[in-house]
Amino acid sequence: MTRPEHLPLELLQTFTLIADLDGDATAAAERLGITQPSISKRLTALRRVTSDPDRQPWLILKGRRWRLTTEGQRVRGVVADLVRRYEQMEQFVASARIGRPVVTLACGQQAASGFVRRSVERFLNDHPECQVRISTPRGKARIEGVAGGQFDFALVTDNPTAIHRMAQREMYVEPLFEDRFVLAAHPRPTSLWGMKWCGLPTNRPLTAAEVIDLPFILPEPDAYRRQQFDEWCFRATGKTIDAVVETGGWQTILDFVESGIGVGLVTHSAITAHQTQRDSHLTTRLVTEKEFPPDAVRLIARKMHGKEEAELTEQGNRLRRFLWEQTRS
Repeated sequence: MTRPEHLPLELLQTFTLIADLDGDATAAAERLGITQPSISKRLTALRRVTSDPDRQPWLILKGRRWRLTTEGQRVRGVVADLVRRYEQMEQFVASARIGRPVVTLACGQQAASGFVRRSVERFLNDHPECQVRISTPRGKARIEGVAGGQFDFALVTDNPTAIHRMAQREMYVEPLFEDRFVLAAHPRPTSLWGMKWCGLPTNRPLTAAEVIDLPFILPEPDAYRRQQFDEWCFRATGKTIDAVVETGGWQTILDFVESGIGVGLVTHSAITAHQTQRDSHLTTRLVTEKEFPPDAVRLIARKMHGKEEAELTEQGNRLRRFLWEQTRS
């Protein structure tokens, strides 16, 4: 077998970022702060130095996405760990130079503007010498980012089995709280569906038959909670729902709900965060927990070798405690 060529750090960083971003080279270029021609050159170089007649390259282009080959999957964890350790070294050197320890975390946009923001504010009031970096990628990217060292810890709703499968390594998983689902609306006074909404019971969970004819603002069709909602309605009524808007993100759904065009399926914490940011006039109705089990929000981090403890710095553990306290206040 031909001996592989030297792999520059910038190619390793590009490889791990492409993998974390589900093969999206455009997004990777934006994250790296480089142009499309520059990332194309990096990907060409990466293919050249990682392949030979006896071995696959790490990445191949399928359609508009770069996909990991079997060889790419095999080396992904090792490469991500190398990049993580280098970036940790850079952060260590930088923090020593500027005197600011850095804590990095990933969460959803709704959490970032809600209890995470309040926790970070408290943390920085007590520890002004620290710096906090918050990212809001999708759940899978959060898990892979923690596993690969991009983030110190993250907040996710995936179950432990899925977390370990996506991370491809042992992870520290800590439950924070359960977040139940509700229907929310702000109908216009003259709308026919608004009158029906106002007449729905508020003292018990609604049935699918009671809501099937309402206009809905829902997550995208491939989202798990959307599929669950569709199945619930069709199983009970034999009808398909009327989705007037399909979009990602609880905050975006609630922004459309506030405009009065339909009913949104959202979490209770999303409602709380939304109402703290604006003069909201939303009304809510319950859905059954049997059909829509609450999201279990979990904090994940890399696990210390041989211990059931999170691999976090002293500052990271302090922010983690603030998050835990905030969810119980």
